Amino acid sequence: MTTPAANDPEVPGAFERLYDELHVLAHRQLSRFPGTMQTTGLVHEAFLKLVHVDSNALERAHFLNLASRAMRQILVDAAKRKQADKRGGGVCITGLTGEPGIAAPEPAIDVLELDRALARLESVDERSARLVELHFFGGLDFAAVAETLGVSLRTAMRDWRTARALLHAELSRA
Repeated sequence: MTTPAANDPEVPGAFERLYDELHVLAHRQLSRFPGTMQTTGLVHEAFLKLVHVDSNALERAHFLNLASRAMRQILVDAAKRKQADKRGGGVCITGLTGEPGIAAPEPAIDVLELDRALARLESVDERSARLVELHFFGGLDFAAVAETLGVSLRTAMRDWRTARALLHAELSRA
């Protein structure tokens, strides 16, 4: 697999080194949000958000942290565009008989609601919100999340249980 600009000396080193891993993470993310965009497109858009970062000086975990935040922003922006009124958001498609027609499948998780709930969690517990972002949007396992956050694995797991309960409560209310 080649990077967007494999021969370009300006391509950040970490992006080039981690391209395949980012591709796997993006694919995992998009399986949660079907119909949002294509995997390679998400990876390349994340690259465009990170192109100005001196990734050669970053550790792998820190770069993946930044990439997971970029992927979250991209998915949220895509969901907002999809729901925009000028693109037909909120319109119910009906057939000629007045019966509902075939509609696009709804994502299993509403990206915008998740983003709002995550923003509320961040205002209460920033570390837990970062943990959710790294694990859910970045696809990092808990050992990598704990290392990135500078906490023990046990603390990361405890934070995950707390964050999951808070997010579940927020999403149930929505």
